[in-house]
Amino acid sequence: MAGHRWNSVGDEFLRYLVAAYQVNGTLHSPTLISAASSLAGEFALMANEPSLPEFGIVHSPKVAHFIHDDDVKQHTLWGYTTMIAREAFQVEDSALPSYQDVQDQLGSQLLPGSFPALSAPHHLSPRDTPMNAGPKHRKAIYQIAAQSGSDHKDAAFALMTAAMKTVGELQQINTRDVIVLALESMIAGSRFVPLIDVAFDPCISRVTDTMMPKMQVNPALAPVHQMDTKAAVAAALS
Repeated sequence: MAGHRWNSVGDEFLRYLVAAYQVNGTLHSPTLISAASSLAGEFALMANEPSLPEFGIVHSPKVAHFIHDDDVKQHTLWGYTTMIAREAFQVEDSALPSYQDVQDQLGSQLLPGSFPALSAPHHLSPRDTPMNAGPKHRKAIYQIAAQSGSDHKDAAFALMTAAMKTVGELQQINTRDVIVLALESMIAGSRFVPLIDVAFDPCISRVTDTMMPKMQVNPALAPVHQMDTKAAVAAALS
């Protein structure tokens, strides 16, 4: 029953996110995958740890247990995602980084511009920091989840369902790399205090489809504000 709910609500999330991330009728799928996965991590964080610091990294055994537990892999967010990777895309666990590897990769601080330290190759780099998915879309995602009777935990699984369905739509792209992008973005969303404001509006240079997107940050923009405990919960419930 839970799997059916994650699938149906995931489709609703995906329809919303596709509309939100389309630009002139085109969609940069890695950006959507990264955003949906980061939102999944953020909802996992708020479902399990409503008491958050004002900024920075969150060390929470409850969140870690929800995302990764060797004893009940299939009932964790990481285990659910890697199960889809195996069964739908034939990407085995041995081809993916471990949960601890991803945590080490991300480190304890966001990069300038609030980008987590993603390992995605240049052509798969998201065109916006996945951390911006929260301030842009968390309210709409919460409303969709609430209308379907889903709580924050169900929403996290449904968001990863949406991300992995998008992976299935890609062609001529290394599936393993995109799944790693999803896993890293999900862990980033669960480990860093959610942003309350959009970090920046990246300027992308789209010269040709084969060239790497160039991202420029306007230094004149206001500094990033991260969510304190009360604001994190209020924003999700408002």
